[in-house]
Amino acid sequence: MQTFRTERSRTLTLGAVTLMAALAFPAMPAFADSAGDEVVASTISRVSPSNGTVAGGMVVTLTGRSFTGATGVRFGDTPAVKFSVVSDSTITAITPALKAGVYSLAVTTAAGTTTATSLTVRTLEDEVLRLVNEARAHKRTCGSKTYKAAKPLRYDATLAVVADAHSADMAKRDYFSHNSKNGDSPFDRMKDAGYRYRYAGENIAAGFRTPASVVKAWLKSTGHCKNIMSKKYVELGVGYATGGYYGTYWTQDFGRPR
Repeated sequence: MQTFRTERSRTLTLGAVTLMAALAFPAMPAFADSAGDEVVASTISRVSPSNGTVAGGMVVTLTGRSFTGATGVRFGDTPAVKFSVVSDSTITAITPALKAGVYSLAVTTAAGTTTATSLTVRTLEDEVLRLVNEARAHKRTCGSKTYKAAKPLRYDATLAVVADAHSADMAKRDYFSHNSKNGDSPFDRMKDAGYRYRYAGENIAAGFRTPASVVKAWLKSTGHCKNIMSKKYVELGVGYATGGYYGTYWTQDFGRPR
């Protein structure tokens, strides 16, 4: 991973059925009754984590009751890739690939299908933004400097285009650098896209498979962490692409417009 330090602009500053088998036997002098087993509908009280990505493949844990004998788990209308009944109160399930959106969870048992709670599914880029803002919500030390909690960054479409193009270029042309093959810096690319900034910065990474893993790595690196926590920035664009030597390429472009 590399980090690109913040640059000052030259012109400004930088998702009960009960079966009562009441069998009356006409034997005298008494009646004998026999009751069947009660079948109880399952309930879902919690899913963890409650956020996933369109890529799928994430293990989620469903907490509730009466899961024993479950025959199916669905996210919306799509079955889980795989699920396991850990106990009567716990099921683990692997998420399928889904479009971005909010999905209800359903568990099917002998008592029927119960639908409850929800999983929010985001694009990989949107999940990076969410995790960054989650990190900014808490005080954090980056190297020798401690940063207070900062306001969340807002999505910027222009920065997203710039970041996505750089990730795609690194993947296609098989290199890893803040500077493009033609020598353009992140700040050149922002200006060329029409983004006029007071402050700007960039983080890049390669080889990380999930938003959680790449954000965690950035936060452990002093320079990257400083970019993420800096109050100078108010906007963020995220780019993700596959290909090249490392397999995955991530770009974060930060900015504060003029």
